[in-house]
Amino acid sequence: MSFDQIFVLAVLFGALVLFATEVIPLGVTGLCVVAVLGLGGILEPETALAALSSPTLVIVGSLYIVSAALVRTGVVGRVGERLLELGGSSETRLLFFAMIGSLLLSTLLNNTAVVVLMLPILLGAARKLEIPPSRLLMPVSFAAILGGTMTLIGTSTNVLVADLAAKEASWLEPIGFFEFLPVGAGYAILGMLYLGTIGRRLLPSRPTVSSITKGLTFEYVTELRVPSDSPAANMTRDTLLRRAGDGVRLLQHIRGEEILPPGSKIEAGDCIVLRGPAGAVVMLRRDLRLEAPTGEEVGGRGTTFAELVITPGSELLGRTLEHLGLKRKFGVIALAIQRLGAHLRSGIANLPLRLGDVVLVQGTPREVERLRGQRGFLLLTGVEEHVVRRRHAPVALGILITFVVMAALSGLYLPLLALAAAVATMVTGCISLRRAMSGVDWSTLGLLAGSICLGRALHTTHLATEVAAVVVSITHRFGDVAVLSAVYFLTMVITEFVSNVGAAALMLPISLSAAATLGVNERAFIFAVAFGASASFSTPIGYQTNAFIFGPGGYRFRDFARVGLPLQLLLWIYATIALPIAFPLRS
Repeated sequence: MSFDQIFVLAVLFGALVLFATEVIPLGVTGLCVVAVLGLGGILEPETALAALSSPTLVIVGSLYIVSAALVRTGVVGRVGERLLELGGSSETRLLFFAMIGSLLLSTLLNNTAVVVLMLPILLGAARKLEIPPSRLLMPVSFAAILGGTMTLIGTSTNVLVADLAAKEASWLEPIGFFEFLPVGAGYAILGMLYLGTIGRRLLPSRPTVSSITKGLTFEYVTELRVPSDSPAANMTRDTLLRRAGDGVRLLQHIRGEEILPPGSKIEAGDCIVLRGPAGAVVMLRRDLRLEAPTGEEVGGRGTTFAELVITPGSELLGRTLEHLGLKRKFGVIALAIQRLGAHLRSGIANLPLRLGDVVLVQGTPREVERLRGQRGFLLLTGVEEHVVRRRHAPVALGILITFVVMAALSGLYLPLLALAAAVATMVTGCISLRRAMSGVDWSTLGLLAGSICLGRALHTTHLATEVAAVVVSITHRFGDVAVLSAVYFLTMVITEFVSNVGAAALMLPISLSAAATLGVNERAFIFAVAFGASASFSTPIGYQTNAFIFGPGGYRFRDFARVGLPLQLLLWIYATIALPIAFPLRS
């Protein structure tokens, strides 16, 4: 193995670890990969930097703006509301129409934007019908993922795969706008049938926190300070927990910089880190006059509680509760945080926020209402976000339809066509430049750039060829279809722990090399990677929509495995059968 190959493997391993742990933001990790591969001499500097102006980034970035304009003008919200109206008072019908709406909208719009818009509408419907949100949110997220597989622009994964295939297999015809549809339609139908039958039976019935007065069971973690006049001063740990009641645990007892052992007495000035149902935590805070993690208090009576979920691309990502400025800007204070079921044990006030985090806040009803429609987070009160440019809805819809028709029929260069559509939404007043820029998920674009560079490095150093040779040597004795199935399966596994675009960029060069080794149709292998990379259903960290609904749905990690793993295996079997039929391996 050459030095360049060892270097690329080291970069790849480091990137995978950072992608999975999110020690630094995904977009920053992607940009680090670009810089390291360029400065390390693996890629020519021009080649490395070309990833930042890749057609993939232009298309995905432009479509983020178009999607944001459709959300901003109320097009997506109205469609979602209408579909939920058709659901009526039946949980079965509500789930069916919610999934249909999510799937259809995601064929042409960014699926994360669709789920962000559908979330408060679904929470409102769930509260009205007294249905646990956990019965609705996961199927809608999965339906959005399935819908994105049906067209070229349905997901950034498809855009990336098409762009990389055009560069690394330039002798092939470019992938068409609706070329994903024959396999993707069956993919979506099978997935929807599963979610409406077997998958539905596996869904948890777990309430989430939507009101402090409704018997909350969803756990939060908070760090509270003990002031000098608190009854908690001089209490023992056991006394405090008895006062707190069932379900509340003391995770850490901190004095200054020291973490104290369990038997220590609580003194004024100490910090205690608690985990438990939001209602019990809030009542204990009131009872013992403990201070909020940010040191701020809401004065007067008549306060209420609400949840804020951190949205994709939020400017709050990486910021802390202490630096949100919620008290200064809106009059509310942050009390606690919930994150992907993680056992957060210290420094809650200084914990950098991540996608899908749910922040419990306190304020008067008027102050809480001021949070609605603010950038960076979603107020979970079950009512759709205010739309301020509804009169531009026909224009925004017309721009989308024109773009889709021209992309499918005109043969114009798709990146420029997408850019023109994005510009048109701003020129016509559907969305302002400031809102358009905030609608772009810059972290995803950075991740895409890094993934593109990794894919090129695998190809340049011939690592892809060697890995493909191993895959072929293990599976070729069972036939060409077995190799194709193995490529899909590997992509599907990788996407759960890295990301959909990272898995696609990693596996595409390997799949092309495997096809070349066998002398079969490369197109089948290209689509195996595209569909495998989107098959992210068994963890909440492989796909943005899953991470986003994790907190609001009150889910646990094992819920995704229980519902999603059978779906993944079912779709794997389907892809193994359908791909060779749609794209014959040998002529």
